[in-house]
Amino acid sequence: MSAHGVAALPRNYELFYEALSGRLPQLSRELGALGHNPLQDSLDALGLKHHLVSHASLAADRARAEAQEALADMASKLKLALVQKQAFKAELDHFAGRLEADPVAGLTGVADEAARLREAAGRLMNEESALQYLLENGARRFVELEGDLAESGRSLTRDPATGLPNRLALSAKLDSILETERIDQPVALLLVSVEGLRAMAEHHGGTVAAKALARLSALFRKSIKKNDFVARVGQQDFAFVCRDVSAENAEAIARRLLQSVKAMKVTLPGRVHTVETLSLAAGITVAQPTSTSADLLIQAELALSAARDGAGILRYSAALGRDRGKIYGQNAA
Repeated sequence: MSAHGVAALPRNYELFYEALSGRLPQLSRELGALGHNPLQDSLDALGLKHHLVSHASLAADRARAEAQEALADMASKLKLALVQKQAFKAELDHFAGRLEADPVAGLTGVADEAARLREAAGRLMNEESALQYLLENGARRFVELEGDLAESGRSLTRDPATGLPNRLALSAKLDSILETERIDQPVALLLVSVEGLRAMAEHHGGTVAAKALARLSALFRKSIKKNDFVARVGQQDFAFVCRDVSAENAEAIARRLLQSVKAMKVTLPGRVHTVETLSLAAGITVAQPTSTSADLLIQAELALSAARDGAGILRYSAALGRDRGKIYGQNAA
């Protein structure tokens, strides 16, 4: 970054990481198009366009600044409109006072007074029309800004490459289920790793891996029930929160996911008859009455770690609980 004159800002680090990781091919191309010494404004525009997490606060700050500027402009216009109305009222009071004091004398100058009032009324109507336009335009812009702020908030809990919820969203979902909702049905957490996805990116490039990732995301979305939840929590890791399932049901779900992933064929560019396949390892845990979201995440990570060693699909057990060396989130996005 320093070789390209890029400031050592956290949001720039994330931008370059996402571009170089191959997860967002379009971002990689657009960053390359900026040239050797990109401007910070151009870098920020890319981060905002691709809804990177580190740029969410920047988007919110810009939206707030624009809203404050719009409100200040409205306040200025309202103040001017009030001054115009006060001036018009003064003209009317003067005219009415002349007529009341001397109707005959007033009538001799009524034409001049009426002309001045007509001009004042015209100015007032112009100001009122301008103010109406400003208010209507401001209202539309506020709706747009509200959408921008909402999108900034969503980017904090969304994986930019797949659009799926991310690790933060997963934690919030688990907290909601375990702490704020009444648990009257069993809840299972499945943490899965798509084996081979990282190697695919390394051997065949980010574009191939991105296409595979898009297909996996679509597959996983279709694999869950309406009230269930799926998130991307690492480069090749996904999490599923399943409601109203037993441990045996959760294992059956994991086996179906494994079969679906193995059945997916990924063609390579320029090699129509050559395909790559993927596999899946899964760690499973089921919530207990005293479980916290941290408990479930650690348990699922321990089970997944053991499953990666050859078991394929593994349910958390007390024996695994004795080994807490691997903490969930080490490879989280």
